Amino acid sequence: MTRVPVPTTRRGGFTLMELLLVVVCLGILTALAAPKVGRTVARSKVNQAAGVLAGDLEQAVSLAARRRRPMVLTTDGAGSYTVRDRATSPNDSVRLRRVLSIGADAGVTTMTFAPTTVQIFPTGTLSAPLTVTLTGAGHTRIVTVSTAGLVRAAQ
Repeated sequence: MTRVPVPTTRRGGFTLMELLLVVVCLGILTALAAPKVGRTVARSKVNQAAGVLAGDLEQAVSLAARRRRPMVLTTDGAGSYTVRDRATSPNDSVRLRRVLSIGADAGVTTMTFAPTTVQIFPTGTLSAPLTVTLTGAGHTRIVTVSTAGLVRAAQ
């Protein structure tokens, strides 16, 4: 007599214990990675603000050369700067105005210009070297413009 094999039905799936173990492991990995991700995001916001600022400064130098007029770059100390024609009154002939968000949510907490006013001549030169310091979340970027009009964003 031969034995007839009994068909076995095997159910696929995971037990509740296995699912809980995976969820706990993912939670621990996420908790370990969250502070690093937060610092990286804050650093990238400072880098982005430095890139925008460097582009605007390059544009201001080329604007003076294109228009063949001296320009004045001024800041109000609250995160905004303005490029205007030098020969006109402060409110006339504004060529470029930018307000960078300053605060904990923006990623940049402080922005300092030294000096606060610089003249840009049509030859592409500046009356004085300009240094702008952007700080946020323990990260600092320095954007400099030499008297020859060369813009450099340093870390």
